Amino acid sequence: MIADRNSGSTSPLTWVGSFPVYASTVLAVVHAAAMVLTAIAMAAGAEALIQSFGFSSRAVLENHKLWQVVTYAFVHPPDILFLLEIYLLVVFGREIESFLGRNAFLTLYATLLLLPPLVLTLAGLAGFSSIYTGSSALHFSVFIAFATLYPTAQMFFSIQARWIALALFAISALQYLAYAMRTSLLVLVLDSAAAIVTIQLLRGSWSIDSLLPQKRPHLRVVEPEKRSERVIPPASIDAILEKISSSGMGSLTIKERSRLEEARRELIEKDRKD
Repeated sequence: MIADRNSGSTSPLTWVGSFPVYASTVLAVVHAAAMVLTAIAMAAGAEALIQSFGFSSRAVLENHKLWQVVTYAFVHPPDILFLLEIYLLVVFGREIESFLGRNAFLTLYATLLLLPPLVLTLAGLAGFSSIYTGSSALHFSVFIAFATLYPTAQMFFSIQARWIALALFAISALQYLAYAMRTSLLVLVLDSAAAIVTIQLLRGSWSIDSLLPQKRPHLRVVEPEKRSERVIPPASIDAILEKISSSGMGSLTIKERSRLEEARRELIEKDRKD
């Protein structure tokens, strides 16, 4: 299925030289700046200030520190693994954004950002208090979303993206389980599941209509209509979709993007007429 990408522009926000700047790039810069500020605060001994930005279900419920449901993800003590997070956000976020559109990507990011603290806050109402900071699960789930969108894309040693995502998820989950990091494990599961579901909904693979019982239509004979519209050859579109699956949306030429967009419009028009 070709996604309806009217939800936002698929082109970069701007360019820095030959480097395209997407919304995912801007978010990566904000996270990098937050790491620098966190390091400065740690050096100044401002631990209380850092804690005030991290998520605590007790602080949210008892002291009404509602900003923590957002700011927790921007608390970054200096860590070499943070570079991996930024890589996942910039590279795979760009692929999602360039195909589904900027608004769709931001919807995905907001879902991954807000869902864990909301669930942890509800758990706090039931007496299970928790503390959580950082964006490791959030940015890993951006890769999960990419693997959902391009499951057969070949990556390291020609291994498909879906298998790499599954292996990394399993290793992370086992690590959290072994060290009894229950909150981190819950956040990982929540964000990974949210990434899969959100991508399916955004690209139209799942819909509310598909969950409702459908009435059996009455059979009727309809004379075929003579249409003058040009039909895009399925073989050419299949070749483009295969190229997207293997190399990503950014590998398409301008001519191929135009042909894909034309095919999408014709499918939408055909659905409306049917």
